[in-house]
Amino acid sequence: MSIILLHGSVETSTEKQYLEGLKNAAMKGYEYLFETNDRLLAVERAVNELEDNPLYNAGYGSVLNRDGRVENDGSIMDGVTGRFAAVASMRDIRYAISVAKKVMENTKHVFLAGDGATIFAREQGFKDDNCVTKEQLSSWQIARMLSLQGKELEFSAYTGLKKETDTVGCVLLDDEGHLAAGSSTGGSFFKQPGRVGDTPFIGGGIYASKNCAVVCTGRGEAFIQTLTAKFIDDQISAGGTPKEVGEEAIYRLHHLTGETGGVIILNRYGHYAAVHNCSSFPAAISIDGRTQDLEVHKVN
Repeated sequence: MSIILLHGSVETSTEKQYLEGLKNAAMKGYEYLFETNDRLLAVERAVNELEDNPLYNAGYGSVLNRDGRVENDGSIMDGVTGRFAAVASMRDIRYAISVAKKVMENTKHVFLAGDGATIFAREQGFKDDNCVTKEQLSSWQIARMLSLQGKELEFSAYTGLKKETDTVGCVLLDDEGHLAAGSSTGGSFFKQPGRVGDTPFIGGGIYASKNCAVVCTGRGEAFIQTLTAKFIDDQISAGGTPKEVGEEAIYRLHHLTGETGGVIILNRYGHYAAVHNCSSFPAAISIDGRTQDLEVHKVN
């Protein structure tokens, strides 16, 4: 049995076009898994679909930082080998997860950041890309005006201002029972340049082992401080179910930090869960190449 589970970030719409985008990404991932039996490639291609879709905060359509620039983070992890790689604060390159995968395959490093990540991506054949959409630019212009007026706290009151969103992510189980995870993000809206969230932090926002694959989304600093992804893996490895552990992890996150967020979890037996404590959390799943209805659990 093969399973591909994706999310489009907490506080992102669950309207039809958002869910369809996630379903299409799940099917794209399955196509590559079926054709190549390469779990990491399948995760990469599924996330690439979301990086190409301006509805999500990753790749093209990413939020802008305080200076009006896109800085992307991405990561990928193999549950079989434990290999992990990530990039952070990378500018002018759309496919952060793909660059992270190249770091894993073609270097001795684990993490590249800033200009170094961008230079490496160009060396690997990635082309410079303007990831700024008209919608995100308009949101940034409003935010900048409010910031200059000392009214940062009023950002959310403007209906024309795109909501701050976070990661897109994917967890995968192949027919051999092997797990993998990948994630990509433009980070938090109007962030300080150089700010990095949980997406590229192993154990914070992403983790994969022989027992579990998990990706987190929400206020990245909270997931890093609480090592939520590793906490989930530990609890799954101790015998917990994805739904129970997901609910415990979100409760723990809120108890320790006061923050909200969401997680997608998949274990080696094919059990899965999408859990959050926000207003929305779009997610989609493909099982053996067929998309199915997915119950998303909300923790009150």
